[in-house]
Amino acid sequence: MFKKVLVLLLGILLIIFGILRLKRDKAVEEPGYLKFMNGNSLVKENKTKEALEEYKLAMDTNEDINIKKNFEIIKNKVDEEKQNQQQDNQQNQDQDQQDKNNSQDNNKQNDQKNNEQNNKDKKDDQQNNQKQDENQNKKDNNNNQQQNQQENQNDSQNNEPNKGSTPKELTPEEKAMKQKEEELRSIMQRLEGNEKQAFKNNERVLNTSENKNSENRW
Repeated sequence: MFKKVLVLLLGILLIIFGILRLKRDKAVEEPGYLKFMNGNSLVKENKTKEALEEYKLAMDTNEDINIKKNFEIIKNKVDEEKQNQQQDNQQNQDQDQQDKNNSQDNNKQNDQKNNEQNNKDKKDDQQNNQKQDENQNKKDNNNNQQQNQQENQNDSQNNEPNKGSTPKELTPEEKAMKQKEEELRSIMQRLEGNEKQAFKNNERVLNTSENKNSENRW
């Protein structure tokens, strides 16, 4: 009895297994299932967008819930990758703009520094040139003054005053000395004149005295 039951169960299992195998083989040959399998293969190759297209085609001919689940999973992944790519692009753009702004700011600062340095150098050059010109002018003036003094000294030593020649302009000291000489000369002339007049007066007195003496003798 037990053997008959066992044989019956084995027979039922074989029948069920055969039916399942038949369904599987039939499903494998079904186009929608083939697209589903192709989509899974593409996911393994990281070709998510292509896999989504295969899942869509599979759902058109097959209503298997697993196909729809895989489609939603991969679709979320594709949307996430797209969002990440957009964020990366935005960050790259922001970074590029920031780099550009920094570069412009640096260039502006460098230009400003260069202009300030050029202006400073120009001002320093002008001051140096002005100072050199002033020093040169002082040196030239000193040389000219020394040369004039030397020429005047040479003229004073080598040239004697001639009659009818234009008298040399005297310095204040020379004028004062000349004035004193003239005053002294004038005084001496007056003294000499007084001396001569006194001599004449004395002679006149002597003559008068002699004449009176002669008259008295007679």
